[in-house]
Amino acid sequence: MSLVDKFEDRMEPAFTRSFDPESARRQFRVSLFLVAAMALAAFVLGFALPLNAPRSSPPTPAVSSDASDFSGRLLSLDSTD
Repeated sequence: MSLVDKFEDRMEPAFTRSFDPESARRQFRVSLFLVAAMALAAFVLGFALPLNAPRSSPPTPAVSSDASDFSGRLLSLDSTD
């Protein structure tokens, strides 16, 4: 038995095949409003969060400027045996 055999050609209670022009216009206006709201939000976020904006303060160095002497050891890549 296939799905086509079980299909009934009756209306579902929540769906309608006909619509009035006023509800179609109302739905179209709501859709346009939502598209405009999303476009405005994208425009505002584009200016509020620039991708490559310069930083307002320079980054702080990892080592403080007071410690001028180097406490680590430099390794040489040349092998002198």
